[in-house]
Amino acid sequence: MSISFRKIKTKWSSTPGIRDRKVALSLSKLAKVHVGVLLTVLVFSLVYLVQVNALATKGYAIKELSHSIAVQKKDNQRISLDIIEAQSIQNLQKKIDDLRLVRSERIEYIDTTAAVATAVNPTTP
Repeated sequence: MSISFRKIKTKWSSTPGIRDRKVALSLSKLAKVHVGVLLTVLVFSLVYLVQVNALATKGYAIKELSHSIAVQKKDNQRISLDIIEAQSIQNLQKKIDDLRLVRSERIEYIDTTAAVATAVNPTTP
């Protein structure tokens, strides 16, 4: 059994003509548009990824700095309490006793506005 195929003639199936060239041109233009759209999407995707990465990095740095600020605030509070404790009357009295300091009974102040005598070296010309 043999099968035979007949070529059906239509007004577009004849030899390549102007219409076929237009279709080929429009397909190549369409392919260029597809490639252009694909490249545009790729470029925007790359820019998006770069920006998201930069934002995430800055967010991590901000988180670290916030933690550092909190730690330093706690240290400042602890140091302030240490200063207050060191300056307290009871602590100062204890240090005076430990160093065996004696309370002075009579305090004399020196008048620095009065004339002061100075020695002159006789060997200098």
